[in-house]
Amino acid sequence: MNFTKAARPVVMGQNGMVSAGHHLGALAGVKILQEGGNAVDAALAAGFVMAVVKPEASGPGGDLFALVYMKKTGKVEALNASGPAPAGATIEYFQEHGLKSIPVSGPLSIAVPGAVDGWLELHKRYGTKDIGQLMADAIRIARGGFPIAQEFAEAIEEFSGEFPWVDRCYRKPLGMPKAGNLLVQKNLGDVFEKIALKGRDGFYGGEVAEQICRTLKAEGGILAEEDLQARVAQWLEPLSSTYRDTIVYEQPAVSQGFMVLEMLNIAEAWPLHSGSMSRADIIHFQVAAKKLAFEDRIRYLEDPSFGDPKIAMLISKEYAAARRERVEDVLNRPERVVANQSSDTTYLCATDRDGNAVSFIQSVFAPFGSRVIGGNTGVIMNNRLCSFGLDPNKANSLKPGKRPAHTLNTYMVFKGNDVFAVGGSPGADEQPQTNFQIIHDLVDLKMDPQSAVEAPRWSHQPGTPPRDQLPEALRMEEGFDSPTIESLQKRGHQVSLVDRWSFGSAKIIVRDQENGCWMGGADPRRVAYALGW
Repeated sequence: MNFTKAARPVVMGQNGMVSAGHHLGALAGVKILQEGGNAVDAALAAGFVMAVVKPEASGPGGDLFALVYMKKTGKVEALNASGPAPAGATIEYFQEHGLKSIPVSGPLSIAVPGAVDGWLELHKRYGTKDIGQLMADAIRIARGGFPIAQEFAEAIEEFSGEFPWVDRCYRKPLGMPKAGNLLVQKNLGDVFEKIALKGRDGFYGGEVAEQICRTLKAEGGILAEEDLQARVAQWLEPLSSTYRDTIVYEQPAVSQGFMVLEMLNIAEAWPLHSGSMSRADIIHFQVAAKKLAFEDRIRYLEDPSFGDPKIAMLISKEYAAARRERVEDVLNRPERVVANQSSDTTYLCATDRDGNAVSFIQSVFAPFGSRVIGGNTGVIMNNRLCSFGLDPNKANSLKPGKRPAHTLNTYMVFKGNDVFAVGGSPGADEQPQTNFQIIHDLVDLKMDPQSAVEAPRWSHQPGTPPRDQLPEALRMEEGFDSPTIESLQKRGHQVSLVDRWSFGSAKIIVRDQENGCWMGGADPRRVAYALGW
């Protein structure tokens, strides 16, 4: 492993590590590790706190995905806790209301929330601590308040003017939001306490469910209490593929995780690791792999219960070889323009002294989700329904009970029988691109985790529906040298330079293969911290 001078030091720990999108989340997870909890306990404690300190990005009203590796079983398992479309969400309903697409915000953009089912399923299968203990920090912080970060203050200012719920629940209580303001969310703390005491019935039944659905109905929504009755969390076999001397695991459909494996498979035949290719050469071919994988996402990805996303084909070495033959074609062909929407998500990972590991991502999709809050519950509702299309002849078309195609994905990398790296990032279309680049940095360039996280990134647009009408562009963070940029421009890439810290917010935990020490990386692009023990 090559250690270079990064802006932050690599965090190390012999007994465990948590890397999360807020120091309070990482602290809650490490505290549970110190009290004898395992990686799942730590991930849950951190995830509960993240739902409080990053409510615009995650929470009970959203979804989650996780990869879990337990040393005793020797298996990686995938948890899909994404919610489906409500029973009343039909193509005909939206067409009858004069809509050509599902709104990207408001009550009609809301899918059944799956996060709470996911939390409870993780705890039921692998948790060792009482769930009330794991939620204690989240409840305390919700009721007692916490000082908000500058990026959260800016998000409130951005969305409160247009969306009354954001204004009512966040801007007005804070006055003029600025970093250091204390945000108290007593009602959200009460919801967590109900979940701790009553389990599923504390959220999907009783007064919380009744208040959420009553509010949404009054706003013109279609999510009903009946939609909340069926459990949505499911354990699945993860996807996997080899890359160099590693095995990479990813989330199965409905996640877009297959794209990371497809990109790696396409890129594997190129000597990205040998030192024979320039930085411009590497990026040129990585962009081609990205374009090919995104084409396949749009063409195939949907809920496997309602169609065939052809994942086995898409992640096969044979398919990668066939796609590789189309590299020059795809690089020379302008990509079609599609619609855009920003997204907000929080990712975290946790490991423990026994070698267990969790790669965990939760989201309400867009910043502040649907921008509708479930009455006085403090629960921000997701806007994941807008991921569906209304053309019944295309993949990922809307049907009641169907899960929308998801941007959320997480990865694990193994060397031999042991965890080598656990990681992920928020960022919608940038998620697979960021993960692809970081795995390249770790495996091909043998970077340490913090250097890999801090390395300048590129992001190619457009991506997947829904997106603004944007021209094709290769956006590159400051930090790439001039010869690299000039070479890419000569090859026909429409390069635009952006701020040094623009794409994603990666967190990584890497295990030193010689001494077993955990090493954590956390991204300075957003609020993010790794803590080891």
